[in-house]
Formats: sequence, structure tokens, C-alpha cells
Amino acid sequence: MMKKWINLVLVSMIATMPIAQSVAKTMSTEGQLTLSYSDGRAPTQGVEKVNEVLKTIGVRVSTVSLPEEAKPILEISKKRAITKEESEKLISLFSMHRGDLLHQIEKAGRLPEAHRGGFLSTSEVGVAPYPKVYDMKAMTPEVMHFLQEKFGKLHVNSSENGVGIDEVMTIVSGGPWTWFFVLPDNVIGKLTLSHVSLDGDAWRISYPGLVPHGGFLDAPYGLVVAYAHGPKNFVMRYEEPSVEGTETLGTNSWIDFSGDIPKLLD
Repeated sequence: MMKKWINLVLVSMIATMPIAQSVAKTMSTEGQLTLSYSDGRAPTQGVEKVNEVLKTIGVRVSTVSLPEEAKPILEISKKRAITKEESEKLISLFSMHRGDLLHQIEKAGRLPEAHRGGFLSTSEVGVAPYPKVYDMKAMTPEVMHFLQEKFGKLHVNSSENGVGIDEVMTIVSGGPWTWFFVLPDNVIGKLTLSHVSLDGDAWRISYPGLVPHGGFLDAPYGLVVAYAHGPKNFVMRYEEPSVEGTETLGTNSWIDFSGDIPKLLD
């Protein structure tokens, strides 16, 4: 009887090890920001040092406190997709007016793509307008894999008259998260933003739509409050010969696109 009980305990321990290891990894990396480079140089870590590199292309990462009023929504988003009303509430809690958006651009060391920031509610043609919430729990595996390919390939965002958009992504829960930006000399930077817990701070990324960039959505759960502004409408472009880093567009050496499912590489 004792031997059987010991075996059951061992089986239970082994079964829970991956979960425990995952939780431990999340806890150990909380608050970490890492920028890795496609040319193999040593990664850069920490907000201040990463921003020194990203400022060369007008990109900036910062942290934002999570309001107490948002936390019930953030907690429930671990288990299910949030509702339309919850999404609207979240946008209101992380709302950004024109002055806020222009300040983000200024702090990133760049100028707005459109005069005074342009339209505050822009949209990709045929897609729901910004601001909006990206919710990992709202995505089926098929949708997630589609978006991993769509957003994972380096692209730029601009209107038909050539005006780019400005983007602000506030990561309010879950993760880890991955963004990509093309640095000088066509080096592709992989920006890894660690898991956001209820007791932590949100991540905020400000970047110009005309710098080749991408993202890889693979977190088991999480929410991103997304703002974009500039022209009234824009197109995601995998070809645009007028921008720096044009040779990288439509590709991404950090992602293996050869299989049925895109795979993020270390």
C-alpha cells in the first residue's frame, strides 16, 4: 500500500513539474527587457540600455502602473476572452489623448508622421480601427498562427499618399511578448518583454510605422491596449523601396516560416 502511495505521489510530482517550471521561469524573468541581435552580438538588457539602442530608430520602451480598477479584467483574462464592454473599459483606463500620444513620440526622439498626430482613430483597410485590444484568449489556434505570419514578417504601415502611422502598444497582462525592429545596417533586433503580472507594471512601446517592424503573438494569455494614429487609413506593406531596411521586408530571420506553423527562434 505504501509503495502504491509513493508511486502516486511521484506521478503527481512529475505531472506538475512542467507547470511549476513555467511558473518559476515567469517569476524569474518578471520585469526583464532584452534586445537580441540577428548579427550575433551579445544581447542588451534593461530598459535604459535597450532604449539607448532603440532611440537610433525612434523607438522607446517604458513602464506604466496598472490601475486597481483594471485588475479584475486582467485577472479574468487569464481564463477567458474579455467582453466588448470589458475591452472598452480597459481602453478607457489606459486612454491616451493627442497630447499623450505626441509626448510618447517626443520622448522616443522622433517627430510625428502626420501633422499634430493626424487622425486619432486610424485603421488598416478592412480591419477594425484603433484604439483596440488584442486578446490572446480571443484567438483560435488558426487565427493565432495566421497573425504570427501576418505580423511576424517585417512590414511598414503607411497610407496610399506615403504618410506613415505612429503606434503605441501597452502590454497590460500576460506574456512574454516579442517585437522586432530593424536597426542600422539591417540588423534585426528581437525585443523580448517579460510576463506582466497583476503585481507588476505594464510595458509600453512607442514606434513609427515606417520603421520595418513585426511582432510574434504566442503568449498563452494576455492583453495589449493598442493605439495607432496618423492617416485615416493605412496599408501593411511587405514591400516599400523608399524606407531604410527595405531589404528585410517580408522576411524575419528570427522566425521559421517553412512549416505549417510559424516558429519563433532563439
